[in-house]
Parts: sequence; structure tokens; C-alpha cells
Amino acid sequence: MIITIGVLVFIAMACNASFTTANISSFNFGKNNSGNPPTTTFDLGEKVFAVAVVSNTSSKHKMRFKFENTSNNGVKPLEKELDFEGSRPVFLELTIPAGGEYKVEATLFDESGKEIDKKSGNFTVKGGTTTTEKPKESSDSDSDDN
Repeated sequence: MIITIGVLVFIAMACNASFTTANISSFNFGKNNSGNPPTTTFDLGEKVFAVAVVSNTSSKHKMRFKFENTSNNGVKPLEKELDFEGSRPVFLELTIPAGGEYKVEATLFDESGKEIDKKSGNFTVKGGTTTTEKPKESSDSDSDDN
């Protein structure tokens, strides 16, 4: 009787758990939407691509990119969420209005909103002065051309 109850509890817990092997297999910065070749140094006015490669899934997911200014030069933070499906690169394209040091964090969520994986990195933009602008951004989670 106790064994039966234990088995039923285990089955009930297993039904509520979701198992996924989806992950961010790489996270790079680059001058194109594939992030190749990877770089962490850009000139003022150059496009910066933060590229998170998602692997081991065919399901729907959400990627949240969080951009932060780490050099106190007046560039405002930015957050962007993208819906996508399957294993693929997901990127955020930025044009930074002032030179300095910056950080981008990419967080992968499953369809229910549960955090699965997170990666971050830093890059430098050379030149420029202080500003109070946000970076200009665009993104693409539906294009397969790399």
C-alpha cells in the first residue's frame, strides 16, 4: 500500500515537471547577424550584433536581451524579448550612440516563462562622447539567413 502511494506521488510529480535540453550553446558579439567572426571591439557608429545560438529544441521559446551601459556615459539601458521556434541563432542588433563599455545578457525561457539558460558578455565601443540616448536597436528572430 505504501509503495503504491509512493509510485502515484512520483508519477504525479513527473507529470508536472517539464524536461528540456534546450540551451544557449554560444553567445557572441559580431559585425553581422551570425556573430562571425566574433569580436568585442567596435567603432562608434558600427552595428553591434549580440547573437545567442539556441540548440537542442524544436519548441517555441522566448529570448530576452538586456543591454546595460557599464561605463556611466549616459547611454540608457534597453530590454527586448523575442519569440522564436526551434534551434537557431537569435540576435539583437544595436547601434551605440557613444563610446564606452557595455554588457548584454541573453536569457532563454520556455513557452511557460520558465528560465532555461542565461549567458552574458561585454564589448567596447571606441570613440565618441557622453549622451542621454538609448541605443538604436532592431532584432530578427524569424530570419534564417546568416
